[in-house]
Amino acid sequence: MRINEVVKLTGVSARTLQYYDEIGLLIPKKLDNGYRDYTNENLEKLQKILFYRCLKFKLNDIKELLDGETENLKILEQQRELILKEKEKFEIILHNIEKTIKTYKGEETMTIEEKFNGFKKEDLNKYEDQAIEKYGKETIEESKKRQSGKEDIVTEKFNSVFRSMAEFKKNGISVEEKEVQSRVEDLYNYMNDYAFDCSIEVFSYIGKGYVHNPEFKSNIDKFGEGVAEYTSKAIDVFCNSRLNK
Repeated sequence: MRINEVVKLTGVSARTLQYYDEIGLLIPKKLDNGYRDYTNENLEKLQKILFYRCLKFKLNDIKELLDGETENLKILEQQRELILKEKEKFEIILHNIEKTIKTYKGEETMTIEEKFNGFKKEDLNKYEDQAIEKYGKETIEESKKRQSGKEDIVTEKFNSVFRSMAEFKKNGISVEEKEVQSRVEDLYNYMNDYAFDCSIEVFSYIGKGYVHNPEFKSNIDKFGEGVAEYTSKAIDVFCNSRLNK
């Protein structure tokens, strides 16, 4: 299939297809006259690329994923899981929008607790359980010991970080700014002081959970719309700066 036919079929521009060829992401067969000829295999690969692009993956990451995986079924299963997570995320957002609309109409009210107290001890335990599932049962036991008798202190310390993040986001402060990163460091220290011995790698994993786990995201976003994603990005900057040293 010639490039103009692929453009018509997929809606992907010719320049984009040419760029994918240039960077080695999607390399079609070259005819003697220099024209690009896209095979069925190329089109199947393009479909996978478009799936990942819809999920906001960077081109370099997509190339690594596709180069490192030869089983089409496995790739599609991974993409299905990612899309289901996105679906859950938008369902949470839709729920929040509907509730806010009802609040503006006077049909429903949001309490102060709903707006700001989204990171209670039970919420913390859910985050810990995510890490435990990946890193072992001993983690939760250590967490319980460290929090014993300090539940209110723990709740307020974590909540204070998310209130700061909400304020930073509201004021348009970049996640890379020193004041933001200082509060991320506070959060990291609180994890170690009151939860478990949290490595940078585990902290990075938890930060991603702030966005990809709909329930966690909903809780953090009670501090302000988009606070979960803002905090997740700030944690990513914090972790990368230390992992890359």
